[in-house]
Amino acid sequence: MGIMSSTDLKQESKSENNQVPSKEVRDRLQVFMKKGGCENSYTACVGCDSREDECTEAYSMLEKCMKARFDYFEPYLALKNASAEVMAKEIEVFLHAKPKDRGELLGKFMTRGDCKEAFMAWMDSYEEAKKNKGSLYTPALNTLSKCIEAHSDYYQPLLTVVKNYKEHYSKERIAFLDAWEQAQAEAEG
Repeated sequence: MGIMSSTDLKQESKSENNQVPSKEVRDRLQVFMKKGGCENSYTACVGCDSREDECTEAYSMLEKCMKARFDYFEPYLALKNASAEVMAKEIEVFLHAKPKDRGELLGKFMTRGDCKEAFMAWMDSYEEAKKNKGSLYTPALNTLSKCIEAHSDYYQPLLTVVKNYKEHYSKERIAFLDAWEQAQAEAEG
């Protein structure tokens, strides 16, 4: 089920408490993005609330830019995928699911709550995006995110997983930037 990876790029602009990352982290990411040719796409995402429809295009452009320059961004995208796997494992724990049953059980959990329609609309847009190799950042994802937050009493286990994912991803992103900067310094001599 795609919900494990669809939130990846959201972390570029918001930390787990909905505040923008520190200026230091933003600046470091901007240098990394600039060297990879995605500075403009990244800059468009800075400060953008990923739950707002107007930011959907900015995230989509950044995603496309990084994929188009895969050789450079591969380690960063691998970090994002590894973080998504951590999230998937945590979802399995809260659902008491085996990996093969995760998607089905998550779907049942989501549709038992008040966000059933938003979830179904997102699933349709997710399947369409997968089929057309499009961006996962759609208005349907934004609507689903807002609905889950509005009904946090029921969706709290999922919100906890997302919070843990964001914390993990934030730490891993900083470690990645540290290693990248060290490699750059060594390469420059």
